Amino acid sequence: MSLRNFCMVLVTVACTQAWAAEVALVMSVQGTVLRQEGATPVPLEAYAKLNAGDRLILERNAQLRLAYFENGRHETWSGPGGLETTARGGEASGLAAPALKSLPLAVARQLARTPADGAGHKAATRTRSVAAPDALARLEATYQELRGRAGADDLEPEAYLLSALFELRELDRVEKLLADLKQERPGNPEAALLASLYRKALKNVREARK
Repeated sequence: MSLRNFCMVLVTVACTQAWAAEVALVMSVQGTVLRQEGATPVPLEAYAKLNAGDRLILERNAQLRLAYFENGRHETWSGPGGLETTARGGEASGLAAPALKSLPLAVARQLARTPADGAGHKAATRTRSVAAPDALARLEATYQELRGRAGADDLEPEAYLLSALFELRELDRVEKLLADLKQERPGNPEAALLASLYRKALKNVREARK
């Protein structure tokens, strides 16, 4: 094997392992939740991805919602206490049992494709075919089903829809959904976080195309 091919294999393995280490998406944070990074805990925000082995601290009156990519497990935890994430769910220390529900695996795996902050340049290098109308219709049907079961302040359906539309490069539709979020939830901080994440990703994609 040539040195060039060997290096490409190493990069591919490293990227696969990094993706595999991501086990859950933070869907909502209320109150103070800290993520242990080295010696200094840092505040956790909605739409951050968690890796296996991440340790979290939920302060009193904090609430945390997580969606797991591997099995569709959805947990809602209330503080105070500690939590360590694994591929199949959270392992608690001093926390009451979480409220649980299950997401369809297709939805959970789509949430796994939520772009990381600043990841648009990398995403732009992938080419996608034009989305077929029936694929968009199925996507919309799934979104409507999720929205029908979700609470008014639950943005999980929108996170799913944005992820799928962005992956399909339906950028105009992403823009419209972001405008709808701003108009319909003007004071919602998590809607603002979600919009900021996708606006950065859109900017990076468009700059990479120039």
